[in-house]
Amino acid sequence: MLRKLLWQSYGKLQMAGATAGSLIGFVLLISISQFWFEMDHVLKTNEDLINPDFIVINKKVSILKTLDVGNTDFTEGEMENIRKQPFADQVAGFISNDFALSAYTESERFPDFYTDLFFEAVPDTFLDVKTADWKWEAGQSTIPIILPQDYLNLYNFGFAPSQGLPQISPSIIRHVNFKISITGKGKQTIFNGKIVGFSNRINSILVPYKFLNWANKEYGKSPEPKISRAVIVSKNPSNPEIAAFLNREGYESIKENLKSSRLNIILKFIISFLGGLGILIIGLALLVFILSFQLLISKSGDKIRKLSLLGYHYREISRPYIYLLSILISLITLLAGFSVLLLKRFFINFSGDWGLELTPGIHPLVAGGGIILLALIFVLNYLAISRQTRRFSESG
Repeated sequence: MLRKLLWQSYGKLQMAGATAGSLIGFVLLISISQFWFEMDHVLKTNEDLINPDFIVINKKVSILKTLDVGNTDFTEGEMENIRKQPFADQVAGFISNDFALSAYTESERFPDFYTDLFFEAVPDTFLDVKTADWKWEAGQSTIPIILPQDYLNLYNFGFAPSQGLPQISPSIIRHVNFKISITGKGKQTIFNGKIVGFSNRINSILVPYKFLNWANKEYGKSPEPKISRAVIVSKNPSNPEIAAFLNREGYESIKENLKSSRLNIILKFIISFLGGLGILIIGLALLVFILSFQLLISKSGDKIRKLSLLGYHYREISRPYIYLLSILISLITLLAGFSVLLLKRFFINFSGDWGLELTPGIHPLVAGGGIILLALIFVLNYLAISRQTRRFSESG
């Protein structure tokens, strides 16, 4: 009877708008939260989707360095700072030759050539070429060398066709004999060079770390080896902190290596924006809910006063409004859950076409957060309704 009496001025349009707004905002917020956890799951279980996880960095070459004023070597303090970063699982520095060196061929089956060149070295654990020939000991006359695969490709598909030279397979070039001339500190030594593999990870002419460290001491100009570049191993190379750190410290890497990181920054920005939009919609819907119930109670103000004079407690008078609120919150819960499950099913089918596996069901934190949010909306409206009905009852 109280319900019929108090709901005569029921604002259906306002309540429908508040319910629809809450539903849209709630579905948007839950879907975005679920997608965030799905993205994290996909990145952790499909690490092979994001390449490379070995990121080679260096300092930017400025005009000061061109004028021989600046310095692009990494100090030990800078290397330690890189190691402390949460995205860096392993960090190592490249050392390069601090002496003059050149290479030339002595082979009847291969065209003669002579070139000045450079060597770099990095600890063996960072290499993608595994061979028993990759070793060097003091007194050994042969230097094993790893070339970038890109170098061989440039020769075979760029330089050789333009010059009318034969293309060379990796197995053939491993049998080419050439000499390495090292000059420094008034000494010159000739070594044999042997190509033992080709790297798809590091674009540099690599020699064993032990050899280059020894050669720098024997022929180099500096007493200590300088770190020219650094390599970072990251289990999550899409971490946006990587690109932010490099930009902040003035370091750079091949942009292709950081593509996934930059895409992740954009993706997280979009997700954050949509999540914020969902919170805004829910906030506005909550405000409309409160105002709608206040308006509904205000229109029934005279009836509430009379009911109060007849002996009805304000809690009894507020029950029809609480009942209506419960119905609306339950409706939002059911429709939102159904909508989110439909969206989840759509994304599972969509991701299956790309060979990605999503988690089953709704993430517990998302479900728990949704329940807490709906409970908060209910409690705030409950308090507003109780306060409003009490005010009208006491004024009677």
